[in-house]
Amino acid sequence: MWFVDGKDAQFLDGAPAGSIDLARGLAGSGRSLPEITAVIERAPVGFAVVDERMRFLYANPEFVSMHGLAASDYAGRTMSEVVSPAYEAMVEPHVAEVLRSGAVHRDVETRADVGNTRKQLLLNLFPLCDHQDEVIAAVIAVQDLTRSHEVAELEGLRVQAEWTDRLDRTQRVGGTGSWEFDLRSGRVAWSANLCRMAGVTHSPNTLDEVLALVHPDDVEPARASFTGLTLHSPTPDIEYRLRTPDGRVVVLSSIAEAVADATGTVVALRGMCVDRTARRTAEADARAAVVRADEMTAQLRDERQIVLQLQRALLPPSIPAVDATELAVAYRPANSSAGVGGDFYDAFPLSDGRLAIAVGDVIGHDVEAAVTMGRVRSAIRAFAMLDPLPDRVLRDLNLLVHSGDDMTMTTVFYGVYTPWDGTLRYANAGHPHPLLVRHGVARPMEHRHGLITGAVQHAEYLAFETSLRSDDVLIVYTDGLVEHRDEDIDAGVERLCAAVTTPHLPERLDDLVPAVISAVAPEQGRDDVCVLALRPRPDPPGVHRGESSPYTVNSPTTL
Repeated sequence: MWFVDGKDAQFLDGAPAGSIDLARGLAGSGRSLPEITAVIERAPVGFAVVDERMRFLYANPEFVSMHGLAASDYAGRTMSEVVSPAYEAMVEPHVAEVLRSGAVHRDVETRADVGNTRKQLLLNLFPLCDHQDEVIAAVIAVQDLTRSHEVAELEGLRVQAEWTDRLDRTQRVGGTGSWEFDLRSGRVAWSANLCRMAGVTHSPNTLDEVLALVHPDDVEPARASFTGLTLHSPTPDIEYRLRTPDGRVVVLSSIAEAVADATGTVVALRGMCVDRTARRTAEADARAAVVRADEMTAQLRDERQIVLQLQRALLPPSIPAVDATELAVAYRPANSSAGVGGDFYDAFPLSDGRLAIAVGDVIGHDVEAAVTMGRVRSAIRAFAMLDPLPDRVLRDLNLLVHSGDDMTMTTVFYGVYTPWDGTLRYANAGHPHPLLVRHGVARPMEHRHGLITGAVQHAEYLAFETSLRSDDVLIVYTDGLVEHRDEDIDAGVERLCAAVTTPHLPERLDDLVPAVISAVAPEQGRDDVCVLALRPRPDPPGVHRGESSPYTVNSPTTL
């Protein structure tokens, strides 16, 4: 028998007869034995020759280095004496078959423990024959794939880590997380983002650990979902809540499927969870907002009714009957959520028989405006009883409103009408110009505005005078009658002028005023509407009114 120890080929004493044939077979190639041996010794592949008794006849340096022994350790020794039991158990049957039948075994992979290292080896086994083609030994060619496997494993880990990172980023962006449940091992695996969504640092290991995170009210539906999947009767996609360690509640929608093996047995479950927390929170907030809005609407409705009742209580319950004068008033509250405004009217007789009229609009709405309206109306009556001149009444009213911390600015048209000669003396504190209708033509009365009451402490107001004829109609109104959304107020005034001169209007002012409000005021009024109409009645026989211009103005009175 011969073997290579890394330098020369040597023949051993007592070698079996077959080994002489082996040497001859190698020499029969036309090359000397040392030349053939030198080629094999330098080969990067391990070579070994094993006889029918499983003894090593030859091992080149690469084979020796792979298995971690000296070349001399192989000389004439059997496989069981040299290699590990696991290695022998895997290789020896192949060697025996090669020796028995001359079969060739290609690309047989195995692992071998060499010291503290586990190596990945690729084996090719083939017969060595003599000149008569008789199998005299088995050749084992070995390649060490450990390094390439390590590189491939590292590359696989790198690719896996890269795809895991991509998956995690995708799940984070989409608010999703994935999970798997191996029914054979009972192990649960959550993706990183599902752990993040649930507020845990690592994946639960078992189903019980998963259910421990589920909200108590949702445990049974969640358990039933898992059970249904394992029994091939999946439940519809379910939604359940998780309680995070920091006390939050997370709402997850779960979509899952069963994984079966070749026999149809369910061996695993896997699924995807979508974080619905923000959506469900928004929906709950929206429902709560609707409830609050309904409650507030009901409260505002009740408050509006109270304020409306208060305002109506503060308006005069009736208007006086004045000789030779037709008088009508109408009030329509706002029908929007802005609340009831501070519009008001008033008409009351003075001690000398003349008639005082007033129409105003308190800035603001609701209780404050209604209270201010009542105080302003009462103040106008009180000031008029002391001195009814319009400019003086508005002067005193301005001082009152400006000095009162609980009062707000108010526009006021105030006038004193003399029934027996049709004279109207008036002053205006920032209020819309009244209309004068004469001979079927309506025009705003031309006069200079004074400041709205309460704007400054000392304000000057001018008194104007005009004469009303028996055919004239004076219409005093608040701006809610002519203000329309997205429309200039002048257009509303023009519409009012056209409405009050429309043919076939009711003759009586009590009917005409509501008809004009219906025709001109916005259907969804954002403000109150107040209208006062005054018309001199026909003169008794023998009485004739003056024919002066309706816009005759006395010299202004300045305070």
